[in-house]
Amino acid sequence: MFYTLLSIGLLLKYWRQVKDQRIILGFLLFDVTMGLFTQYWGITGLHLLTGGLVIWPVLVLLLGDRLPWPLAYPLTFIGILIPDLYGAGMAADWSGGWFFGVGGAGFQDALFLMPLETLIAAVVLNQLGIFMRKRGYFSRRVRIDAGVYPEDGDRRARAGRKPARKETE
Repeated sequence: MFYTLLSIGLLLKYWRQVKDQRIILGFLLFDVTMGLFTQYWGITGLHLLTGGLVIWPVLVLLLGDRLPWPLAYPLTFIGILIPDLYGAGMAADWSGGWFFGVGGAGFQDALFLMPLETLIAAVVLNQLGIFMRKRGYFSRRVRIDAGVYPEDGDRRARAGRKPARKETE
């Protein structure tokens, strides 16, 4: 219950800061779908690897401020909770049987561990992204410096065209 409240709180606090909400929802749908088809149901009931562990930290790295890093926790939590509920329902044959294995292991359960590990990875990759952006990586602007290309030609020029000439005064 605590993890659910934590996820809802983080989601409500940071969701408005997301710039590309439709893209994030699309990745969440992909994460849930991946969890439904690759879930690990063993003696421990843990998901050993989820899509969220890969998806959200990489998106935090690439998008920077467009996806706040605290959202990695609730997005991973949702990506594990829905497949857990579905898997428990399938195991109970959606009949009179009782759901089992959803969040029952407490601090050893994937609903706690995987979002926490994803959050740690998102924090590390967020700091790496800040470091890399300061050095010009992931820049949206194309910089073309004079003298870099032969005869100051633009690299986007087509093969058949003559290179741009320098204007002299």
